[in-house]
Amino acid sequence: MGKGGDSTDDNTAGPSTSGGSDVLQLPRFQPFLDNNFNVAEFTSKVLGGSHTTASAQSEQLRDGVHQLESALSDEVVARNKELLHHVRRMLDAENSVRDVVLSVESLQSAVRRIRAEVVGPYEQIKHKTQQLRNIHATVDILRHVIHRLKLAQKLRAQLAVPAAQLDLAKAAKLITDIRHVDAEADLSAIEAVAADAEFLESARKSVQEQAEAALVEGVESLSQAKVGSALQVIFNLEELQQAVNGLLSRHLHDIEKALRNALDSRHLAAQAAAPGAAAPGAAAGGRPGQAAPGAQDRMWQALRDVLEQISASTVAVWHLQRVVAKKRDPLSHVCFLDVLVGPGEPLLVARFWSDVVRATTDAFASVAKPGKGGFVRDTLTAAYPRLAGLIETMFERLTAETTIKGVLPAVGPAQLQQLLAATSPFQTAYMAGCLSRLTDAVAAAFPGSSRQLPSATEVQKCIGLMHEELKVGASSPQLAAMMAATAAKALALLAERAEYSAASGPELRQLAPAGGAAAYGPVSPNASQLRNIALCSQLQETHRSLSTLLARLPPTAAPALGGALGAVQAAAVDCVAPIFRAVVEACEERLLRMHEWAGYGGAGDGDVTSTSPHVAEAAALLGDFRSEFLSRFVPPPSPSMPSCVGSLVERMACRLLVVFVRHAALLRPLSQSGKLLVAKDLAELQAAVGQQLHPLEQLGQPYRAVKAFRALLFTPAAGIAANPLLGELPPAVTLHHLFSRLPANVQAPHQRSGLTPLQYSLWLDSHTSEECLRSIGAALAAAPSVAAVTTAAGEGGAEASESLALMKRMCAAVGAA
Repeated sequence: MGKGGDSTDDNTAGPSTSGGSDVLQLPRFQPFLDNNFNVAEFTSKVLGGSHTTASAQSEQLRDGVHQLESALSDEVVARNKELLHHVRRMLDAENSVRDVVLSVESLQSAVRRIRAEVVGPYEQIKHKTQQLRNIHATVDILRHVIHRLKLAQKLRAQLAVPAAQLDLAKAAKLITDIRHVDAEADLSAIEAVAADAEFLESARKSVQEQAEAALVEGVESLSQAKVGSALQVIFNLEELQQAVNGLLSRHLHDIEKALRNALDSRHLAAQAAAPGAAAPGAAAGGRPGQAAPGAQDRMWQALRDVLEQISASTVAVWHLQRVVAKKRDPLSHVCFLDVLVGPGEPLLVARFWSDVVRATTDAFASVAKPGKGGFVRDTLTAAYPRLAGLIETMFERLTAETTIKGVLPAVGPAQLQQLLAATSPFQTAYMAGCLSRLTDAVAAAFPGSSRQLPSATEVQKCIGLMHEELKVGASSPQLAAMMAATAAKALALLAERAEYSAASGPELRQLAPAGGAAAYGPVSPNASQLRNIALCSQLQETHRSLSTLLARLPPTAAPALGGALGAVQAAAVDCVAPIFRAVVEACEERLLRMHEWAGYGGAGDGDVTSTSPHVAEAAALLGDFRSEFLSRFVPPPSPSMPSCVGSLVERMACRLLVVFVRHAALLRPLSQSGKLLVAKDLAELQAAVGQQLHPLEQLGQPYRAVKAFRALLFTPAAGIAANPLLGELPPAVTLHHLFSRLPANVQAPHQRSGLTPLQYSLWLDSHTSEECLRSIGAALAAAPSVAAVTTAAGEGGAEASESLALMKRMCAAVGAA
C-alpha cells in the first residue's frame, strides 16, 4: 500500500524472502508502528492522497495482513524450541504458586486454631493483672498512710514535750517528711489523713515562726550557736533560701525607711516643730530651703542613726554569711552557703551591700533634685565634708568589727568608694563651690597682667583660704584626696597667672654695673629682675606654706597636691632662672680667662700666694650676687631651709666647681708653680662658693671631684692608679690633665679639632662621656711613639712616658668596660 497506488513494488518481496523484523521495516508498515497511530486520520489521508479506489486500498491491506501472518508463522516455526522452553517454565511457576497458596492457607488455619486456644488464658491473665495492679496501688496507699500516720504521731509526741526539751530541727524534719509523703501519693480522700491537716499546718507555722524568731535573735546578738540552730530548722523545712532572703529584705526595708525619714525636709521640720514651739505650722510649711529651728540637728542625728543601722545590718548579714559558710547538714553534708549562693553569684554580704548602695544612691539623688530637697539639699551641699566624715567614720568602725583572722571581712576600700559615690550630687556641688572660691582668690591675688604685683597681704589671704579648704578634709583620707585635687586645679591656675605676671625680655639676663662702674665692677638688679625676684618670693612662700600643710594631711592628698606644688615651684624657678643663668655665664666668662693668663705656665713674678685676677673677679661677682640678688628673696635661700631658689643656688655652685675643674684640667703648659696657683685659685673659688652660695660638704660629687683634682695636681703618674681618692674624678678630667704633662707635640682633642677652650667646653656639655673618651683615644692614637715623647720631654721624659702609658691604659680599660 502506498500513495498514488505505488504499492506494486512493495509486494515483490514475499514471506519467504523477508524475516519478521525485516517485514516491519518496509515503508508500507511504518505508519502502523507509530505509538500515536489514528485509524480515522490514516484512512482519510490514504483515501485523499491516492488515485485508486477504496476497494483497491482494502485489497492491499488484506495482502499486507496475509504477508504479516506468513512472517509471524515463519517466526514461530523458527523459534519453536525457545517457545516450548518458556511454556514449560511458566507451568513450573504456576505449580510453585499453587504450592505457596496451599502453605499460606495451612498457616492461616494454624493461626486461627492457636488464637482460639489462647484467648481464654489471655483474658484471665489480663483480669488477674488488673487485680494485681489495684492491690499494689492499695498496698502503696496503705503504706503511705501508715507511714504518714506514724510521722504525725511522732510529730505530736515531739511537740508535746516541754519547750525547754523541744527539738525544733527534728520537728521540722518530720514536717518536711510528711510533706514529701503527701507529694508522693494523693491521700486527700482518706479521712485519717484529712483529720491531721489542721494540726500539721499549725505545727508548721509554729515551728517556722520559732525558727525565724531564733534566727533574728541570733543575728542581732551575733550568736553563732543560735544562728546555726535556727538555720538547721529552716533547712529541714526546706525554706532556707526564702528565710534568708526575707531577713535581708527586712534589713534593707528598714534602711530605706530610715533614709526617707532622715532626708525628708517636711518630716524633719514637723519633728522640729514640737508641741508648744512657736509657729509650728509655719516651720513645717515654710520655704523649701529654709530650715526650722533644730531641723538641721535632727537631720544630722537621723543620718547618724541611718549609718549606724547600715553598719549594724551589714554586720548582721556578715555574721549570717560567716555561719552559713561553716554550717553543713548532718545527714546530707550539704554546705548551707552552697544552697544559698550559686556558682558565679555574689556572696550574701556583697549582694546586701549592693542593695544598700542602690537604696542610698536613690535616696540622695531624690533629695538632690532642685525644688525637692528643701533645706536638706542645701545643708548637705554646704556641709558635705561632715557627711563624708560620718560615712567614713561608720565605715572604719564597720571594717574594724568585721576584720577577724581567717574570715573574709564584710567590706573593703571599694565598698567605701561605692557608698561615697552615692553622695556624688552633693560632692560635685561642694567641690564646684570650693573650686570657685579658690579660683576667685587666685584671680584676686594674681591677676595675670603686667600691672603691680600683689601685696603680701593678698598672697597670704589666698594661701589662708587654701589652708582652710584643705584642712576641711584633713580627717578623711577620701575627702583629703578630693580637696587636694580641687586645690591642685587652683594652684595650676596660680602658676599659669604667675607666668603671665612675670617680666620677660633681655633685661632679665643683663647684669648692669652698679652706678655705672667698670664692666667687671659691682652689679645690681634692674627693675625686671627685681619684679621676678619678688614674684618668685611670693610663689616660694605659697609653695613652702602648702608643702608644710601637705605633711600634716593624709597621704591620699599627696599625689594631686604634690604635682600642683611642683608646677608652682617650676613657675617660681622659671621666672628667676634667666638671672641665675646670666650670673653663671658671667662667672664662666671670667674663669675662662685662665687660658689667657700666663701665670699657670710659669711666667710672671712667681707669686703663688696671690689669687689670679679671673678667680678674684668671679669671687667678687658671687659676693655681689649674694648681697644684691639673693638677699632680696624672702626669705633668702639657705641650706637649712629648702626652697625653690635653693635648688637653683645649689645647681649654680655645682656648675662653677665643675667648670673650673674642667678648664683647669685643660691648662697647657702647667708648671710646678702653676699647679700651686691652680690649687690656690681652687681654694679661693671653694671659699667663695661655700660662703656665698652653698656649703661645699652638701654638694656631693662635684665637691669630691674638686678635692680629687687638687690631689691629682701633685700626684706623679706612677701613683695615680693607686690613689683611691682620684676615683672620684671623671676619667675625662684625669686624661685632660695628663695632656699637660706631655710635650707640645702631643695634641689634646680640642687642639686637634681646632676648638677654643670655650667651644670645647660647650661640646662637652652636649656630648656624653663615652664620646669624649673616644675623642681622647683618637688623640692618643695620633700621638708620637713613647720614645719620641720621652725625647721631646727632655728632663721630664720619664714622667711624660709614664703619663702617656697610663693614659693609653685608661682609655683601653674604659673602652673594654
